Amino acid sequence: MKTLTQSATYYPFGQHTQRLKLFTTVAFPVLVIAIVLILLSVFNVFGSRQSGLAVLGYILAIPPFVVLIPMLILSREYKRSGIWLDEDAIRVRFPGEKPQEMAWSEARFAINEGEDYLRESKGKEGLGHVVGDTHYIRLHLEGLPPDERQQVGAAITERVPMRSPTKFTLMTLMNNKGEVEARGRLYLFDKEMLCAENRGEKRVFFYAALKDLSSVRPHNPYYIGRLQCDAFTLRYRGRDYVIMLGYETVVSGNLGKSSHWSMTGSADDW
Repeated sequence: MKTLTQSATYYPFGQHTQRLKLFTTVAFPVLVIAIVLILLSVFNVFGSRQSGLAVLGYILAIPPFVVLIPMLILSREYKRSGIWLDEDAIRVRFPGEKPQEMAWSEARFAINEGEDYLRESKGKEGLGHVVGDTHYIRLHLEGLPPDERQQVGAAITERVPMRSPTKFTLMTLMNNKGEVEARGRLYLFDKEMLCAENRGEKRVFFYAALKDLSSVRPHNPYYIGRLQCDAFTLRYRGRDYVIMLGYETVVSGNLGKSSHWSMTGSADDW
């Protein structure tokens, strides 16, 4: 935590940068040893019998080099990332994402999914959100040490209510034609339900009191290959929302993108 001014506080993602430092600490000495072996061979320090040192050096250099380059890039990005809290707004910058900002006057409440969810999800889908009428911002509390997560939570609670869901799942919002509309997050609180986009623009589709849902009924399941995903339909303010309890995880790699579908719940539970 760094206090920038009397009204602004900055929290860097120290939990993540510690992991980067660990990878760098392991890879850098190996790269140094590989470079030394290559130089010894170049200058023929041990004679022609040691010509294999160059080959060994190049082999040893490849893994740490592949690790260090992205680590250095990420380290640079993390230096510019973090959570900024001030009197008027909250701002979040996270590597690979667009900067986020929300004025406290626009925020309705905050969500903390809890430490159990953090352990189960391993932080891959984010922890902590501040929700407005039309969109939300992702706090990425998983990037903070536990004590700073509590500090940020306490500071947010001074400005907006902090909610803990009784039930939460990732899901897919479908349209009436059976087409994917958005990958989303579905929260159930004591008396309300929140449906929001998980990626992209982080839109809020609806935040409704349970008593205002005019109908909740089962829907035919969807099939992705052999995977069967339950679904249900609810009606709010004259619009039907089809919730499929399945989620597509997309992973980007050097060879392109790959995706994996998984079932995320039972319609009977909802």
